[in-house]
Amino acid sequence: MNIASPLIALVGVVVGAVLSYAFAVLGESRRERWALNREWRERRLQTYGAYVADVKRMRSIAQRIGADVGLDDQAPRLRREDGLDQLAEANMARGNSFEALAMMAGRDLVEAARELNRTVWRLEWFARGLLDDADVEGWHIAAGNYYEAINRFNHLARTELGVTGELSPRAAEKSPREHYEQERRTRTSKAA
Repeated sequence: MNIASPLIALVGVVVGAVLSYAFAVLGESRRERWALNREWRERRLQTYGAYVADVKRMRSIAQRIGADVGLDDQAPRLRREDGLDQLAEANMARGNSFEALAMMAGRDLVEAARELNRTVWRLEWFARGLLDDADVEGWHIAAGNYYEAINRFNHLARTELGVTGELSPRAAEKSPREHYEQERRTRTSKAA
């Protein structure tokens, strides 16, 4: 009786069982990592989105107050006295969402968010009357800086989240009045 043949078969079964177990453990580990990465990506997306929404709300209120004092001609007017509390609440929400972002984001994205904070604070200071209400050019420069900062933030957030495709950057738009005047001049020149 040859003992080698059953021993080889037994070794084959043991090796097969060990390999099967090892591949099952590796597969399960991969699935867990994938699920965890997906969950964190979703949480980061929600956190980054909440932060941007809070920044935009703050900018919108500042822009409306700026319209009331003659700095901006695109937004509906909001009296400074009526808007300051709204602006303070928006700033508090922005601060809270920034802290959540700072715990989840990478260094470059946090720095981009800090720059975005600085640009929206500049608009807030104009709205609060802490900067010159007659400096329309300074307001437009601050608004342009805001758009540059939010575009940079969005670019880095998309990269961090693995979003493919190109970012469609935001820019300050001409006011409806400027568009109208340009169209009017075009019509007048064609009629002449």
